[in-house]
Amino acid sequence: MTETLVTEYLNSKNLTEAVRSAKEMKAPKHFLPEMLSKIIVFSLDRPDEDKERASTLIHTLHSEGLVTAENFMQAFLSVLDQCPKIEQDVPLVKSYLAQFAARAVMAELVSVAELAHPLENGTHFPLFLLCLQQTAKLKDREWLTDVFQLSKVNMQKMLPEIDQNKDRMLEILEGKGLSFLFPLLKLEKELLKQIQADPSPQSIYKWIKDNISPKLHTDKGFVNILMTSFLQFISHELSVSEAEEQLAAPSRDLLEQEKQLLLAFKPVMQKFLHDHTELQVSALYALQVHCNASAFPKGLLLRYFANFYDMEIIEEEAFLAWKEDISQEFPGKGKSLFQVNQWLTWLETAEEEESEEEAD
Repeated sequence: MTETLVTEYLNSKNLTEAVRSAKEMKAPKHFLPEMLSKIIVFSLDRPDEDKERASTLIHTLHSEGLVTAENFMQAFLSVLDQCPKIEQDVPLVKSYLAQFAARAVMAELVSVAELAHPLENGTHFPLFLLCLQQTAKLKDREWLTDVFQLSKVNMQKMLPEIDQNKDRMLEILEGKGLSFLFPLLKLEKELLKQIQADPSPQSIYKWIKDNISPKLHTDKGFVNILMTSFLQFISHELSVSEAEEQLAAPSRDLLEQEKQLLLAFKPVMQKFLHDHTELQVSALYALQVHCNASAFPKGLLLRYFANFYDMEIIEEEAFLAWKEDISQEFPGKGKSLFQVNQWLTWLETAEEEESEEEAD
């Protein structure tokens, strides 16, 4: 029955007639996934436009209330299970299935999260990535990036367990042409290399402009990576051993060098942080994490707080917002507060005095 319906539809291209026939079949609910899987399987060895028409028929049956997203996913997984057998006649069956999934996502028949769920931990790997590839090809990268980010799918969990780490994930995504989904991962990997190659503010700013979408310039993750890269570079340039850092206060020459390096990066920091209090708070958290990772070298956090303030990289409001923020997202907050508490009290007092003077 379903085969006849699909054959007639693909030959006549009459969608209305096909939907009417499907309604007349009055298929029981438990049969719907099987009906959809037959529509998919029947079109697999036919030309691309027929596969697209089969997708359109499925989407129309959904919009007419005849089938559900769950029915589609059951059909999709059922065809997947038949793949070893189908592959003998249709070697590219998984790529074609990925097209069906991509069109279902584009038509909002299923969400990226619904598609991802049964494919977690590398189940049928790399099918999930093929689905994303097809979506980018049939729609566009920007749309897919937005939809993927909204889905909150954990990409590492979509890989086989042995590959579930950040570096391997980026490698696999680059191999599949999907690294555009994680622009900040690329930034994290490349920015420090760029700064080391040419630490001039002009060249750093140009590289960011050329490689990072303007939409991300106000992203907290971007600011975190930017500040971390600068801090790592400065600490590497001063190349003080950890043991020395812990034991003694740095020499005057070293402090001056640290200050000059920070001053050199000031234009880039100001460019992205100016007038954005919440991003300045993110910058302070990046500093907190940096100090925590190197076991809080003597006086480092306090020096940076004072330098950021004096150089007008970070404003009073952001320092106080960081102090009041109770989020436990970043390690080392308690110890950081202890180290700069006196300075923050001074800052609040100085601010109050300034406000009073202005009022007079």
